[in-house]
Amino acid sequence: MVLGLACVLYVRVIWYESDWNSQTLPLFAHDPSTSLGTGKKVLVAGKVVADPDRRDTTLHVHIKVETVDGKPVTGTLIAFFSPDTNLEYGQWVVVKGTLRLPDPFETDNGGTFDYPHYLQVQGISAMLTSAKLSSSTPAAFSLRGFLFSIKHTFDRSLERIFVPPHGALMQGIILGERHGIPENLNHAFIVASLIHIVVLSGHVFTLITDAVIRTLSFLPKKPRYVLAGIFSVLFILMVGASSVALRAGLMAGIGMLARFYNRNEDALRALVAAVIIMGLLNPPALLFDVSFILSVLATFGLITLSPMVERWLYWVPEKFELRGIATSTLSVQIFILPMLLYYTGTLSYLALPANVIALPVLPWAMLLGFFAGLFGMLPGMFGLVLAFVPAFFAQLLLRWIIFIAEVAEAIPHSATVVHAFPLWVALLCYVPLTFIACVSVFRIVPRRVTNSSS
Repeated sequence: MVLGLACVLYVRVIWYESDWNSQTLPLFAHDPSTSLGTGKKVLVAGKVVADPDRRDTTLHVHIKVETVDGKPVTGTLIAFFSPDTNLEYGQWVVVKGTLRLPDPFETDNGGTFDYPHYLQVQGISAMLTSAKLSSSTPAAFSLRGFLFSIKHTFDRSLERIFVPPHGALMQGIILGERHGIPENLNHAFIVASLIHIVVLSGHVFTLITDAVIRTLSFLPKKPRYVLAGIFSVLFILMVGASSVALRAGLMAGIGMLARFYNRNEDALRALVAAVIIMGLLNPPALLFDVSFILSVLATFGLITLSPMVERWLYWVPEKFELRGIATSTLSVQIFILPMLLYYTGTLSYLALPANVIALPVLPWAMLLGFFAGLFGMLPGMFGLVLAFVPAFFAQLLLRWIIFIAEVAEAIPHSATVVHAFPLWVALLCYVPLTFIACVSVFRIVPRRVTNSSS
């Protein structure tokens, strides 16, 4: 089955390359008579095909282009508006701006961020800077538009209930939005290696669902996993069921099934099949989607390394599920570390203790924040009264997480920056890691089969 999917994936990649190269939007942007090199404005007509992303200083909108200056053009661009612009998914818009092509740029750690391929993962081949809205028409009803409207209402509810910076942090934890988090707090989370809790990826989703399962250890096994699955589905719906959320949920689901059935070899086959299927849907994600790559690595590490790491951590007490949380955290951290160094260049020496201390309260903070946000969506003071109790305790837990991050940052030499960590070194690190992971899996499988037969 996997071999057949791999053959189909190869055909899909060839088809994708042909389809991508047939887009006329990049060719139009190269035309010297338009914006590139001259700063000339163009008039773009098209449809908003993603939930607009509101930042502090800009509004990012994905537009599937129909015409540029009245000429038929195919392709999707990202338009940068002023933050006070109001747009929503599904609207037909006419926009004026400067058409440009994305370029790579240097990061703080001395590496190069491949911005063109980052946008290509999202299906975007050009940019429209200094965009101004000329006209728009209301969006027709759609399921995705309805989910996005719920997300926005929930977002506003969190802003109304929680005081800064706790509101921004709760929005980051539940919705994956980091824009409102203060820069100093954001830096503290990076140094403590806790930034993953406010980034919507399979990495954080895997750790959170695993923490939920372990936190509910007082329940029987099946209800525990069912509740964790329901929690995951609600989480995905609340963030608008985006492709990123669906991929993260799929990776976390594979990890959950591996633990539930205790069949790591089957989970690995499911992981390979999931990667191939995701590649069929979006081939560039296999090479250029950081969130997807870290999701796969985190899931692989959790499946393969957890049994071996748990034996190493026999000295960690099982009370409050500390050993289980430490096992999951260390398994994931080990396997994503080389790529994290390549992508971010930050090496945190306090990643394990900070995560072990902070993660046990994270599921409860999310659950309380979730209910506080739901109650806050009710009209008038009634909703605020109902939201008070869960919001109060959620804010206490958020303060604890912030405290851990700030203490880790305050400790001298708690992290270091590895400038321009080479990709070939990161890939070389995965040779022994993959070997150890495979040995761990195939040593466990025969033992389980032998025990079952006896």
